[in-house]
Amino acid sequence: MAKVQERRQYSILIVSQSEQLNTFVKKVVSDGRFSTVEFRRSAAQAAQELMNRHYDVILVSTPLPDEFGTNFVMDICTRYTSGVLVITPGDVADDVTERVIDYGVVVLAKPLTNRALARNLRHLTAIQNKIQETEKKVLTLEERIKEMRVINQAKCLLIEKEHMTEESAHRYMNKTAMDRCISKKMLAEEIIEKWE
Repeated sequence: MAKVQERRQYSILIVSQSEQLNTFVKKVVSDGRFSTVEFRRSAAQAAQELMNRHYDVILVSTPLPDEFGTNFVMDICTRYTSGVLVITPGDVADDVTERVIDYGVVVLAKPLTNRALARNLRHLTAIQNKIQETEKKVLTLEERIKEMRVINQAKCLLIEKEHMTEESAHRYMNKTAMDRCISKKMLAEEIIEKWE
């Protein structure tokens, strides 16, 4: 039986001075995919917001009142893992794309269609899922490496202090942890605490 995947909720920060565009985007993101939708009018306001909170997707409509927006976009791409979508006037879309493409930014030219915006937002959220899965795997591997270090340190102490062989220290730790119904890491921490 196939596992039913729970639909994840995303957050989006929309950086735009255009009320018309904000209304348009709000309609597109009202499908339930985005649980958090925040609006900021300038690069400075958005930068302040990003210091306080992570967003899965950041949508920037150029030009912004305090800068065009490409420098802001490149800066946030180097600081955060958010997916970034730039909406820009059609006559400069190719130039904007050339500036930001190596940062992994998606660029859409105005005028927009609902379909194009929705499809690109889905693409960015799919990438966010991949990033999150990879981060979880990395954390799991880092935890496993830390656990192995603690266990190996305890084995070394058993070899040094209890004059066990490496094989007998290994067997002792496995059997003792199993008999006491505790993890090998927990046993290792007890051994380390006893001898240090």
